[in-house]
Amino acid sequence: MVKPRAAPIKIEPKVFFANERTFLAWMHISVILAGASVAILALSDYDDIGKQLYGLIMLPVAIAFLVYSMFQYVKRSYMIRNKLPGPYDDTVGPTVLGIMLMASITAQFAIKLIAITK
Repeated sequence: MVKPRAAPIKIEPKVFFANERTFLAWMHISVILAGASVAILALSDYDDIGKQLYGLIMLPVAIAFLVYSMFQYVKRSYMIRNKLPGPYDDTVGPTVLGIMLMASITAQFAIKLIAITK
């Protein structure tokens, strides 16, 4: 439980910029992942479903990064604007996204390994 503050909270402009900077960093990651996924799909053969699946695995992860970053940005900017007390950090979201990314890379590795052994 968060105790109500007796003193008013002063929000400095750097807090807004820090929130935006964090949002842009997450968007940068999602654009890189989506770009890699689209590049793999564009360069894959249309006849080989394994190569297309290789590129399609990364796309939902990129979309998850995008949705997460938008949600966190809107949530934090609302909290900042209304001078709500924290917590402003999130430990579950990045952990889940990291596990998703690790699972997708492992799945891509398994697909490549199966294609090589055929």
